[in-house]
Amino acid sequence: MPPEISKFAQSLGGSTVVAMRRKADALEADGKRIVDFGIGEPDFNVPPSVQEAAIAAIQSGQGKYVDPAGLPELRALISRFEAQHHGTEAAMENIVVTNGSYGALSMIMRAILNPGDEVVMIEPCWGPYRQMIRLCGAAPVGAAMPVIDGRFVVDANCIASAVTARTRAIVVNTPWNPTGRVLSRGELSSIAGIAAQSDLWIVADEVYSELVYEGAQHLSVASISQDAADRSIIATSLSKSFAMTGWRLGYCIAPPVLAPVLTKINHTTTRCATSIVQHAALAAFEGSLSDVAYMRAEYARRGAAVARGLNQIEGVLCPVPEGTFYALAQIPESWAGSEAIAEYLLTEAGVIITPGSAYGPSCENYIRLSFATSIDLIEEGLALLRRALPPS
Repeated sequence: MPPEISKFAQSLGGSTVVAMRRKADALEADGKRIVDFGIGEPDFNVPPSVQEAAIAAIQSGQGKYVDPAGLPELRALISRFEAQHHGTEAAMENIVVTNGSYGALSMIMRAILNPGDEVVMIEPCWGPYRQMIRLCGAAPVGAAMPVIDGRFVVDANCIASAVTARTRAIVVNTPWNPTGRVLSRGELSSIAGIAAQSDLWIVADEVYSELVYEGAQHLSVASISQDAADRSIIATSLSKSFAMTGWRLGYCIAPPVLAPVLTKINHTTTRCATSIVQHAALAAFEGSLSDVAYMRAEYARRGAAVARGLNQIEGVLCPVPEGTFYALAQIPESWAGSEAIAEYLLTEAGVIITPGSAYGPSCENYIRLSFATSIDLIEEGLALLRRALPPS
């Protein structure tokens, strides 16, 4: 037998979204048509100016190592962008460019956690948080949020009750995957208050910050107060906002005491984010924000269409998303669990959805639909769902 594998590594689970896609691939190979509402990946192409900048970087020999913290000129642009768009004051020395938000979040967990620590996650929540925490030998602790008028909301008492002497951090995600919510100033203030009272880090996943729709406004928890800024570590990326998923570029914004530590971890684990993509990212921030605005408007139209179509199905309740490109729909308990419904819809209707159970127990009677796909495919998929639901 081979030597023992790390217990931390053995604690990892798989991705529900990837598992559903693999099952769909097998069905497609047998000739079945599939409509995919599962994966959170934009169907738009990368903005032309970004493509051109990447080609120019290759042709001019810019594919060399760069500073592990990232290109200085890119960090300067990020600093200006965050201040102008999110009210987040960050010196370029406090910004670390990473391999996507996965890289950013993984680095953050390694920087703040020791084995035996706990991290409170506001549920429903994105599953990989749990895996990143477990890889550090720490324990993810879910804090289930209540539902008001069909939407999950942050309840400070629920978060506070999950905090123990071993808690080191709270993870907050706004705009909030899978709910489609954008957290209010009051909700963020309550999270910041608990963190201050218990002296906790706030890990702020803001990857959907540019995908906020009419009537909602993205606020960073770091902008709530100076104390919140001093204990917040922001992780974000260009994947969703600029449709650069496979390019793998993100960044952290950290307090001065932590940013040098993150840079060391980045250097040790990846050396630096891909230099060519960093040069291309300059064009994203300098000249592609109009592309982001176009995509945002299209996502808003799609999200409204998904909610409208789902609400036509007997027993389904789906609020119009405020942000992200996900719609979270409540289904009747009598339909059985969300995982069984997801399997049924894939095999019988040829539609991929993500079961709510992937986001925590509080989301069992929900299904998530990604509307990062064309309006034609959305209408086709909704027609298939209306024929298949309620299940017989």
